[in-house]
Amino acid sequence: MRLPLMSSPARCAILGAIFFFLPAVVDAGFYTWKDAAGTLHFTDSYDAIPSTYRGAAQGSDRGRESGAGSGAGIAPQRVVVHFERQDNAILVQAVLNWKLPALFHLDTGATCTMITAEDARDLGLAPAGRPTVKGYIADGSMVELERVVLPSLAVGGAEVHNLEVVIGKMRLLGMDFLREFHVTVDGGGGQLVLERKRGAREPEDPSIAEEKSRTRSELENQIGQMELAIKTKRSYIDELTADIREEGEKRTRVETALHDARQRTRFEGSDISADASTRRSIEKYEEAMARLDRYIEMRHNEITIQQKQIEQLQGNIDHYERLMTGL
Repeated sequence: MRLPLMSSPARCAILGAIFFFLPAVVDAGFYTWKDAAGTLHFTDSYDAIPSTYRGAAQGSDRGRESGAGSGAGIAPQRVVVHFERQDNAILVQAVLNWKLPALFHLDTGATCTMITAEDARDLGLAPAGRPTVKGYIADGSMVELERVVLPSLAVGGAEVHNLEVVIGKMRLLGMDFLREFHVTVDGGGGQLVLERKRGAREPEDPSIAEEKSRTRSELENQIGQMELAIKTKRSYIDELTADIREEGEKRTRVETALHDARQRTRFEGSDISADASTRRSIEKYEEAMARLDRYIEMRHNEITIQQKQIEQLQGNIDHYERLMTGL
């Protein structure tokens, strides 16, 4: 059960449980309907309901009125993203400040978007000087949460700038983000559709441009460091390969000497006795062969480790370069 929002503007209704139930979205001004296959859908825009199902749609009239609001007649920004399901919860991938991917629970019952303390640390965000937010959680108790400002929170191409969020124990995508868009969930197709209510993006604030530039510089610096690490690891692999080649040549020489020594003992079963020193040489060569085999195997294993690390670094570089395309 969700408790009502407290009257003070400094207080925020936060959902303590992570579950998001589709029938509950009607309380937030959404419509729900079922298609011919029985799949449940919801949207906050009456016009988004297929005409066949409008008569049976359940919800308030608020969405019907908003269909002719300030966004009418203007082609809105439209973003379609795929979501994951966890029981009745809807999970969407977001990016914080253009660089930190994070999985959020979509919750129209949460007034405020919530990030974790770890997210705030990773982003270098400090709540110093900001008043805490008081809100109810699902068990009816009240908690105080710190607040920070996110320069950017993006779900796919749907982005909101300078969003004040709270710090808690989970990630919730709340109405402070969602209210910027007309929201439609295709339950059967696993798609979330976000259509910006304003016809165009607002002019970019200078502080956002500065933050983007700083983030781009950070990403470029990290890419440069990883490229240097890859170069170093490839040089190390070259050294290991040369080492293996050198030890392989030693092994060949030892193997030849061992073969010759064994040849000298081929009459061991006859009345000709094997020379004791030859037997000791054979043992010495066999031990040397075993050491060389272990050494070469260790070098091959080290090359495999370095190659895997290079793959991981290259994957991170590719990811950071994709993030930079949105800046």
